[in-house]
Amino acid sequence: MMFLHSLSTLFRRRPQVKVPRPRPSAQLRLELLEDRVVPSFTTSTYTNATVQITPGFTVTEKVTATVTLFPSFDSSNGQITPIPSGATAPTQGTVLFNLNNMQQSATLNSNGQATATFQVPLLAFLTSQTLEVSYQGFFDSSTSNDWIGSDFLAPLYKNWDNVLFPGTLTFNQLTPQQVYAEDISVFQNSGVQTTLTPYNTAQGETDTLTTPIGPVAFHYVDPGTIDTITALGMQLPGIFALRLNAFAGIPTSSSSSS
Repeated sequence: MMFLHSLSTLFRRRPQVKVPRPRPSAQLRLELLEDRVVPSFTTSTYTNATVQITPGFTVTEKVTATVTLFPSFDSSNGQITPIPSGATAPTQGTVLFNLNNMQQSATLNSNGQATATFQVPLLAFLTSQTLEVSYQGFFDSSTSNDWIGSDFLAPLYKNWDNVLFPGTLTFNQLTPQQVYAEDISVFQNSGVQTTLTPYNTAQGETDTLTTPIGPVAFHYVDPGTIDTITALGMQLPGIFALRLNAFAGIPTSSSSSS
């Protein structure tokens, strides 16, 4: 009897109905990103150049311009304004090249560089040369970022060894005060301006040659004087240029090399 009672009780039990939990009226979704305003900037730039020289009856001179960010200088108070926070290096814009009135143009690439190659007759190469490179600047209308243009101007200091061996001319970077020297008016009692815009050789130029004994670098200072020489891992006084066939300097626009 107990068994039948238990069995009867079991069949009378009904399964409990589970009540589903209430669902939110709105389904969960990814949070929408807020519109973010990219801060715009206006920044100065600095244009520097290197010149690769390949000798021959027709000399090849490949000029590479590199444009980088640069601080500004206020001549009225002598203060240097640093590069704006968040400013990025220029990767767009046009660069103009002028080598002794031979002109070319190129577009800045993603590395901030532009190149131009000039074919120069040997006799023309042996005369004085002046190189001018001008970055035209660029305004990005989508971000309102503005890169101000900048210029490079320098006589090219060379020597007779450049006719024999491949070489590369490089130029040390100027200071903000030197770059903006044209904005600095230093007057004496007579009212004559005494500060002039320097060439980009004001901080020195290096002419590095590839020779059988290894790299030989001639370090020039204005106006085209060989100050020191680096060869075989040693730095030597400029007077040793006589022993390295650099005694007959090629004339420049300012004076003759040592």
